[in-house]
Order: sequence, then structure tokens, then C-alpha cells
Amino acid sequence: MATIIPVNGKWRATVRKKVDGKLILNKSRTFASKKLAEDWAKRLEVDVQDDAGLLRFKERDSLRGVLVSDLIERYFQYVEPVKPLGATKRNVLETLRDSKLGKRPAGELSAQDVLEYCRERQQLYGNGPATLTQYVGYLRQVLELARTAWGVMVSTVAVDDAKPMLRHLGLVGQGGSRDRRLVGDEYQRLLAWFQVYDESRAKAIKMAPVFRFAVAIAMRREEICRIRRADVDHEARTVIVRDRKDPRNKAGNDQVIPLLGESWAIVLEQLESHSDDLIFPYDPITVSAVFQRGAEALGLGDLRFHDLRHEGASLLFEAGYSIEEVALVTGHKNWNMLRRYTQLRPASLHHKPAAANLAGADVMPKQESRKASTVKRKLWVVKTPDGYLHPLEDGMGYVEAESDAWGWPTAAEAQDALEEEGGAGELLRVLMPVS
Repeated sequence: MATIIPVNGKWRATVRKKVDGKLILNKSRTFASKKLAEDWAKRLEVDVQDDAGLLRFKERDSLRGVLVSDLIERYFQYVEPVKPLGATKRNVLETLRDSKLGKRPAGELSAQDVLEYCRERQQLYGNGPATLTQYVGYLRQVLELARTAWGVMVSTVAVDDAKPMLRHLGLVGQGGSRDRRLVGDEYQRLLAWFQVYDESRAKAIKMAPVFRFAVAIAMRREEICRIRRADVDHEARTVIVRDRKDPRNKAGNDQVIPLLGESWAIVLEQLESHSDDLIFPYDPITVSAVFQRGAEALGLGDLRFHDLRHEGASLLFEAGYSIEEVALVTGHKNWNMLRRYTQLRPASLHHKPAAANLAGADVMPKQESRKASTVKRKLWVVKTPDGYLHPLEDGMGYVEAESDAWGWPTAAEAQDALEEEGGAGELLRVLMPVS
């Protein structure tokens, strides 16, 4: 029932509704004239006369003035104290928050908004299907949490309705892993460019030692820029890599790795060249920017700093290190992840110790061998509309075959991965071979 009363020269309309003696609606608004107040009250009474209308009104009312960016900011405050976000997810959500999409009222978000945002990211920034899948998945996760945890009547329909067309246009989907390596004289050309840069233009960074170290030890740029003097063990020639990226643990994943090849000499050079606590006291973003500038200046625009990790791991295999030894350096806990790094150059096989026995005369006599049995265990995989989840170096990717999927030991870990990608999918427990 509506009441209209004068208040300080204006008119206040109040609409109340009770069900079984319980007040379920009490809404007031003030207007300049009595007629405007009466018209508003009549429209509202008609709108909320049944349960469906009342629900629609509450949804609209709860979202009045709430932007998508507000929900993302609240998501940070709600989730991070309990479960720290990974760098990739935080960067994606911050980009969404600060974008045109973030300025949209949450209650008016449409499939068209999501579609146009993804098209813009692809056209202006070259974002691929795997990257845009993260954007869409993380946005959906924010909307889902707003509804279930805070009672904000926001819907995920906009994201869900946009997905089929996004897949049709190839804007979202499975991400292919990069396999770019340095070829020919690219290493020498890049090193020469960085040396000239360091001598003539560098102010906040010395890029040549960073470049050499990245190739020598197959380390990510953020990991390189986090190493401290106290992390170096001079006797064992090892270093602690702190908070190493891991799909199962986003913080506290410290690892001790050996400083092989020239990486040890580079660390010693850095220790003597400055007094900073960090061995490479540089901003990771600056490292990436300078590397890209050098690559583009040399006509190598398709090369990324992260490709140096691929190059370094492949060089370790070519040097004769086993997969378990390379994993100690790169930090891979699942050896299947290292398969894409085993792109050995054919000529490198001549330098392996076994090559000496292939001349014919000194070949070791064959011994009777037993075929090793394949050990399997039950692991949890995550199946989504875009494929099976499989962590990549720069985020989560997708594979088509169940046999290529990432296996999580527990359902809880698999569920966490699914939620990170937006929650659309199912968990399957399957038999998988283990290394």
C-alpha cells in the first residue's frame, strides 16, 4: 500500500508490501510534485504485485549505482585475505576494472558489452584466445561471487550468452604453447644490441647480464628480479628462487636451484657491480620493455622475453641433462610440462656422449632388456567447454585430449583451478601415467 506525504515543500511516496504479516518491501522516494510521487507509487505497486515482479525489482534496486569496477574492487578485498591472487589473475582483473567495461553499471552488463570488449582487446592489444578466455572467466567469477557471497542480485547471463559467439569468432578457446627459439646468430645480435644500450642509453637497467642469465638458467623475469644476496649459496653455487610460479601454490613456493654454466659467473659479476640487496635490481616490466625494444630494432618482433626460458631449457637438454635434472632448474613439478622444451637441434646430438659409440666398432654389446611397465595413478582432470585445463607458463591453457590434460592429486586442487577459470566445467577422476 502506498502513502504520499508532504516533506519540506516536496512529496515523499512510500510503498510497503507484506506477506503473511511480514514486511517484505519498504521503499520510499521524494519528488517535486504530488503527481510525480503518485505515478511512481502506482508503477511500483504494479511491478511488485507478484513474486517474479518483486524479485526483478529487488535485483534492479540492489544494483542501483553499482559498477562492474565496484564489484571487482570488492572481490579483491573479499578474496585476497583468504586466498592471495596470482599475478596474472590480479593483472587481468585490474585491467578489467580500469576499462570501459568496468565503468558499465553491473545491472546493465550485456553479452554485447562482453563481446565488444573482447574484440577490442584482440584488435588493439593482440590478445589471443587463451588470454581472452582468462578475461571472460575471471569476470564471470566476480559476478558469481557478488551474487552468492554478498547478495548482490547480479547475473552471469551476459558472460554465458556471449561465450558461444566468442568461440565461434575464435576470440576465446584453447591456447597454443609457444615454441620460439633463438636461431642462427640471434643470440649474438641481441647481446651486442643490449651491450650498446647498456653503455650508451641505460639508466635504470643493465640489460646484457639479464639477457645472458635468462638464457643460461631458464628463469622467468620476475624470478630473476627477486633474487637477493642472501639467497645465494657461494659454497654450493645455488640460489633460492622465492615464490616460484606453480599452478597449485601461488605463494611460498621457494626452490633451490643450481647455477649452471655461466649463470654463476654472471651472479658474481652482478654482486661486484653494485651494492643493492637485489642481484638484478630492476623492474620486471622495464626488463620486458627493453627486451622488446631490442628485438624489434633487430627485426625480431615475434620474440618475447619469456621465449628465453624456452631457449634455456632446450639448451640444457641439448647439453645432455636428463628431464629430472632440467626440472630441478626450471622448477617444473610435472615432467610432462617439459615435453615442449625438448626441441633439440639435430646437430646437437653429435656432442652427446652416446654419439661416440655410434661409429660401429666400439658399440657396447646389446643386453637383454625388459620392457618397463607404465605406472599409473588416479588423478583429477578438469573438463570445460573450451577443453581440458592445462597450466601454461603465462596462465591456464586448454588441450583437446583427456590424455594431455593436467592431473591434480586432489579434487580440492582441481576445483580451485576450475574456479580460477570461472567455474564452468566438471571434475573427472581418471587413470594417468606418472613419471
